[in-house]
Amino acid sequence: MTTLGVPPRHRAADSAAISVEKETVPDTVRVGGVLVLTAQRYAELKLDAATKTGLAGRKARRRLAAEDRRRVRAVSRVVEQGGFDIEGRDPGHRGAAGAGGGRTNIVLKMHEWRATTAQVAGGFWPFSIGASSPLLGTPLGSHLRTGQDFGCDPLSWFLAGLITAPVAFVLALNGFGKSSLVRRLALGNMAQGHTSLFLGDIKPDYAELTRANGGQVVTGGYGHQKINPLAAGALGTVLDRLSEEVAALQALTDPSDEQRQRLTTLSDLRVQVAADLRARQVATLAGLVEINRGRAVEDFEETLLSSALDMLYRPESEGGRGFTGAHPPILEDLYEVIKEGNAALYEDAAVEWKEAYVEVTAPLRRSLRALVCGRLGEVLNGQTTQPLDVNAPAVCVDVSRVPQGDKKLKAALLLVCWSDGFGAVEAAHVLADASMGPRRTFQVIIDELWQVIGSGAGIVDRVDALVRLNRSDAVSLVMITHSVADLSAFESQADANKAIGFLEKARLKFIGPVGPEELDRLSAVTQFNAAERALVISAASTPPPSESVLQKLRHSMRVGDRAAERPRPHGQGVFLLKFGEDNRPGIAFRLNFTPLEASGAVHDTNSRFKGITSRAGAA
Repeated sequence: MTTLGVPPRHRAADSAAISVEKETVPDTVRVGGVLVLTAQRYAELKLDAATKTGLAGRKARRRLAAEDRRRVRAVSRVVEQGGFDIEGRDPGHRGAAGAGGGRTNIVLKMHEWRATTAQVAGGFWPFSIGASSPLLGTPLGSHLRTGQDFGCDPLSWFLAGLITAPVAFVLALNGFGKSSLVRRLALGNMAQGHTSLFLGDIKPDYAELTRANGGQVVTGGYGHQKINPLAAGALGTVLDRLSEEVAALQALTDPSDEQRQRLTTLSDLRVQVAADLRARQVATLAGLVEINRGRAVEDFEETLLSSALDMLYRPESEGGRGFTGAHPPILEDLYEVIKEGNAALYEDAAVEWKEAYVEVTAPLRRSLRALVCGRLGEVLNGQTTQPLDVNAPAVCVDVSRVPQGDKKLKAALLLVCWSDGFGAVEAAHVLADASMGPRRTFQVIIDELWQVIGSGAGIVDRVDALVRLNRSDAVSLVMITHSVADLSAFESQADANKAIGFLEKARLKFIGPVGPEELDRLSAVTQFNAAERALVISAASTPPPSESVLQKLRHSMRVGDRAAERPRPHGQGVFLLKFGEDNRPGIAFRLNFTPLEASGAVHDTNSRFKGITSRAGAA
């Protein structure tokens, strides 16, 4: 090498300095136990690989590729070893070989420990607070936070001992999925072999579901099926079967001890069923008179109704009219008996001659005449067109055909249907007690609770009895309404207190999107923490759509696209399940539809809005 511009006497000294500098600068450095080139040497190698050609260029590129692999290995070792440079070879599954190593011929099995996340495994489980999402009963959807599957229904949770009574209450604003949630509960109930009863479907929301599952739909209203309030129904059929069985046992000449015991049991059941049937018929008649009259019946009038019913069902050989459970009387027959009168009816009315009887019974006869010949008579004065069949998977009594303003007919239909429906439930239990049928369980669903309990006299007491005695009747109950305020809108404070008690006695409370005032009212029954309040209130508040969504909506309205899908509110299907009396957190979940449910019309409660665009008058 020649150094230009340097005197000859200084050239040797400069060459020595250069050689010393080359010796002091290392070519490699150890990083994570791996030898890699220094930055200067690495840059020179990259330059050689890029500029040299021929054999020298190929060698430089091979060296560069090997160097890049060493650098990657060095970086990974530094990361794995926590930043420490540890010399030595990579250990295998039996240890490190060579000096300073220690290979082994036997690989011992690692120790295993099992523990819950609440004890010692907290470091391996990222969730410090659990989000309970049990899958027990009808699958409803997924947990809103964790996405875990969630299942629940009042009967399954009651049988599992999680709640003390199979009563559920669903509360949310309009259009957020209350009825869809209850339809899913009913569907799961039917899949488990229980019978769902929709005794008074007002909208209707459950007729299509009942038909889709092979159930029975009874349509009440002017020009539709008739419902006889005096029909014995399923209880009358059971009474006839018990009478036949008792007669057969009594005809035995030498009965065994088992047959004698069965005769005693069936005789007691027959007396019990006959008394229950008569009490239901009298209560239904008294309720119909109250609905039509607008005020309560007198005590002697209720006695007259009971005596007249006894006379109608008494055999002709004993001075009665000879009606039976298979051929029951109608309201017109009852009116004729009370109109004619006899010594027994005179005694009930506390009179001694017919003129006084006619005067005393005039209000009752007027009320019965109105039921026979008035508007209600078109529906109630006749034999039942389609008796309720509790052997079906579901029974839906559709009262949506009743005109909105006709509160009397709606109340009368609800009263008769409830009496007939619960008579059928009691009949199933009597058959099971007599070993003449299987054990049956039922689910009663009351949608639009505010309309049902406010429709007429006696309905609140009927629901109250069901809430209190549902366990003895093997009935699970689901009630649905929009607001707690609906439960207190009664003229009678006693009825208002009973209605508020429905929510308090419900062991499962499904709270959907509601406003802050509603949450304040609910706080008197169950407790909400700050996160739950924020969830429920925010779900009720639909944010404004984005510009992209607005463009799609404008386009579909402009071209009249009737197939365009209506956007769903983000809080639709969001519910908070509260159970228990303490301040434990609730279970937040979102109701998910299966593809079959989404494609069908079972959950479509906005069918009349389908295809409506800005061109509303277009064909």
